[in-house]
Amino acid sequence: MNKKLLQRYRGQLLELRDRLTEAIQRISETVRTDAQPVGEHDRHVSEAPDMELVAEQDEENIRRQVMEALKRLDDGTFGLCQECGGQIGLERLDAMPYTPYCVQCERKVEAVS
Repeated sequence: MNKKLLQRYRGQLLELRDRLTEAIQRISETVRTDAQPVGEHDRHVSEAPDMELVAEQDEENIRRQVMEALKRLDDGTFGLCQECGGQIGLERLDAMPYTPYCVQCERKVEAVS
């Protein structure tokens, strides 16, 4: 992969990292603000913080993957599948620059999960 392409992916990953960090902070603030007092029994209201926590966990998981992709850029392994060592297709990297797996290995990993 050429240097210009690697720089483009680094820029995308840094931008995504920053957006996710902001989103996680907003969600955390919302959860703290919307926390119910003890003894509240309104089921609709009590489920909202749970859904926010799930969203926060999802965003944090993607942020972790972005940080790992940035490390791969630094160590020269970006674009290589972490499972088989083959090249990850550019179309896949364009869609998900933080992906650690090629399409075939992603399917295998998902099947095991």
